[in-house]
Amino acid sequence: MKKEDEVQPIQIGMAEMVISKTPATIITTVGSCIALCMYDPVIKIGGMVHIVLPNNPFPSEEKERKQRYAETAVMALFSALILEGADRERIRAKIAGGANMFLKFGLKCEALDIGANNAKMTKKKLAELHIPLIAEDTGGNHARRIKFDTDSGRMTVITDEEVKVI
Repeated sequence: MKKEDEVQPIQIGMAEMVISKTPATIITTVGSCIALCMYDPVIKIGGMVHIVLPNNPFPSEEKERKQRYAETAVMALFSALILEGADRERIRAKIAGGANMFLKFGLKCEALDIGANNAKMTKKKLAELHIPLIAEDTGGNHARRIKFDTDSGRMTVITDEEVKVI
């Protein structure tokens, strides 16, 4: 039986972003992509962006979504939170994903390790904005299901092997 006040989770896909000022659970699934979650624990606003690639290989194509690339997605989520009242000094970040999905097939090639490059660029952009990265679950060669609670800032990472709360 469903409670009346129970809120349906918000599902986001690749290159999508959502923020919420009210308690919400944002969910996505990532492999080599990065789920970046940011939140302000005082006013309880948070959001998630599903990052696909480290940077735009065709920067002249301005029609591309900013949230698709770590290079621009970190700022996009940060700016959206600030516009909704978050305090830049209180914003915290968590990331998950960045797997090397090609390892499952025995392919070991640095150029194919999009996941590691996504994680590296995301961390670089967070550092440039002075946003503390307080938790991460990255790397490996497995997909992750992510649930982010904007009220508590809790990120749940689910794989075939385990469930982690970070």
